Amino acid sequence: MKRLLQRLFKFVAYLAAAVVILLAIAVGLFRLFLPRLPEYQDEIKAWASEAIGMQVDFSGMDARWGLSGPQLEFYDAELIRPATMTRVVAADQVSVGVGLARLLADRTLVVDRVVVRDTSVEVRQLPDGRWWVQGMSIDELIDLRAGGAGLGDIQVITDNVELQLIRPGDERPTYFEVKRAIFRSDAQRLAVNASIDLPESLGRSVEVSATQLAADSERGGGWDVAVEASDIVLSGIMAMDRSREWPVNNGDGNLDVAFAFVDGSVRSAVADFEFDEIAIGGNEGFSMVGRAEYRHDVDGWLVAADGLRLSTPRGTWPETSMRLETGVDPDGTIVMIDASADYVDLLDVAAVAPLLTDEQRELVDELAADGVVRNLVATVSDIGTDSPSYSVSADLERVGFEAADARPGVTTAQLHDRLQSELASRGLELEWLIIAMGPDGVGTKWPSDRAWVPGEVLRV
Repeated sequence: MKRLLQRLFKFVAYLAAAVVILLAIAVGLFRLFLPRLPEYQDEIKAWASEAIGMQVDFSGMDARWGLSGPQLEFYDAELIRPATMTRVVAADQVSVGVGLARLLADRTLVVDRVVVRDTSVEVRQLPDGRWWVQGMSIDELIDLRAGGAGLGDIQVITDNVELQLIRPGDERPTYFEVKRAIFRSDAQRLAVNASIDLPESLGRSVEVSATQLAADSERGGGWDVAVEASDIVLSGIMAMDRSREWPVNNGDGNLDVAFAFVDGSVRSAVADFEFDEIAIGGNEGFSMVGRAEYRHDVDGWLVAADGLRLSTPRGTWPETSMRLETGVDPDGTIVMIDASADYVDLLDVAAVAPLLTDEQRELVDELAADGVVRNLVATVSDIGTDSPSYSVSADLERVGFEAADARPGVTTAQLHDRLQSELASRGLELEWLIIAMGPDGVGTKWPSDRAWVPGEVLRV
């Protein structure tokens, strides 16, 4: 055993010595080559262009031995797409790293690392909604990446990149400072990590992490994305969405969100949020903290909130969970709706009413709902059939609605007193009430009468 260990030690020592000697030879040859770089500038341009997949132009160059191996430094460099002769990158400095293992084993120069410093990138939205990056459509960028499949494993790093966002109607770009971004590509995945400083109108900073798996994997082509946004300004963020006029006047906070983007749509998402002094449509400000979840698959979709706590000038909600889930048939038509909520203060609905559609806002104003709903559980099934089924149960506290048109107003207290008086005349006590909604309208059933058809249920 001792002799075996001695032989193993000698083998490792010889192997280490051989590697050191090879590295010394490579470093020596590299240093001998340095003074003659200008003579090979055209050849190096051709090699770099072929290796990167784009035409490389530069005004000057240098070479050095970095921690990861030999590197070529290009100054005032431009990367140009040959097919259209459009400039993809113009940077003060571009560093190209050569794979040391391939250089020693195969005597082949293979780019495994590209560093771009001090440049700018233009992202433009066209009037038809399409996006262009550096004068190329998203599809062209995908084709460009596919055309570089022969690059093998490669890492691209950008430092101090100014991102210019231009949208229809903008008089000037919106500037983002990408302090550092790292792109890693291999046969299995493409990974992106970026640290971005936001303009003052949007917040402080964003950290982005995204991974795209290979097309032949289980979730091939899809993206898993995580975003951590700090001190974001809600009014500025909502103004970025120009599909409608968002009446958000104030509010700032933090948001951590992770989502899966597959086949052009978000399949699932989860977000932790904390926002203060949110003001919508001139209403009083409120704060909210909690966790939200979204899921969409062939069986339906789900929207849920956990640990939700809302603080208004009127008080603070207890920690609350809410859930809204649907079921669909094979054609994608909703056939079931299931909803639940631990706690809802109906008067606080007015704080977010300006975000609703005109018809929804009119309904909220018309009802003028007040009071607290606890332990709400509601299910509507067999939607789209001749006999849909309803089931609703909740604890109501001082709940009331205003009268409108032919509908009389009612409060929980009035309903309770009216029923208490009716039951007292029969020598009974009110414990709970069932309100059944069926095809013939709404009717009431006493606990002693179990003959009612299944319907909407409210526990008072």
